[in-house]
Amino acid sequence: MSWNQLTVDVPDDLIDTIVGELSGESVAGVWERPAPDPQLTRLVLYFTHRSNLDRIETVVRTIFERVQRQAPAMSRAVVEERDWTEEWKKSYASFPIADSFFVIPSWADAACPDDRLPIRIDPGQAFGTGTHETTQLTMQALERWIEPSHTVLDVGTGSGILTIASRLLGAKPVFACDIDPVAAHIARANIDRNAERDVYTFCGSLDAVKSNCVNLLLGNLTADVIRNLFSEFDRVLRLHGIAILSGILRDQDEDIREIIDRYHFSVFEEITQGEWLVLIVEKHGR
Repeated sequence: MSWNQLTVDVPDDLIDTIVGELSGESVAGVWERPAPDPQLTRLVLYFTHRSNLDRIETVVRTIFERVQRQAPAMSRAVVEERDWTEEWKKSYASFPIADSFFVIPSWADAACPDDRLPIRIDPGQAFGTGTHETTQLTMQALERWIEPSHTVLDVGTGSGILTIASRLLGAKPVFACDIDPVAAHIARANIDRNAERDVYTFCGSLDAVKSNCVNLLLGNLTADVIRNLFSEFDRVLRLHGIAILSGILRDQDEDIREIIDRYHFSVFEEITQGEWLVLIVEKHGR
């Protein structure tokens, strides 16, 4: 079977918009790679041979026009079927993250530097390779705010990388949940590779968590999901509990701060990288 391949270099703040809008065009796969311009990311997009690439290119150009940016160059190719998992693995190498950790693909034979903690993961189909800005920012915040006495909840755990980091930093118990059963399974496998004791996973959401039981909540999600779940964050967090909120674009800052204020939380710190923002907030009594 052959596939239509479309390659385009895009600013990081447009990646989610492009991938989201092309989902309506039945995009079959997306591969993110470094672009020659360090301010851009190369998206390699795959569609079936029946797809209308003229229409797809028009969708991409329209996205750029909406934000008043010059339309990008796009290239096409036809590629034959291959083992995409093995192709992706070739581009995923070990790397340091935050101040404390070193991510190593589970299939790689790589040594961890003596001054870092190894995290061996196979992200599979789950979010959380460690390369995305939102994960990197959350890891930085985690190092600043976690304490060994904390009960941690990682909401939307994906690959489990933040759960693993929490346990390696000494917190226990640590809980991880995801509404995607595939992600929950992947997270459990990665946790078993790294930090199996005092770490618990479940497939589901916050309605399965009792009230006032969490000291530190990790929410590397999206702004919309954070808004929708904030009442549940408020319910499960203990008084003066901390939430690390990530996956927020900088232009969504005001909307998130509005709901933070509504629930009487205060912002302790904000960390930014590129177009992304992390907010560290504390729960107060009303």
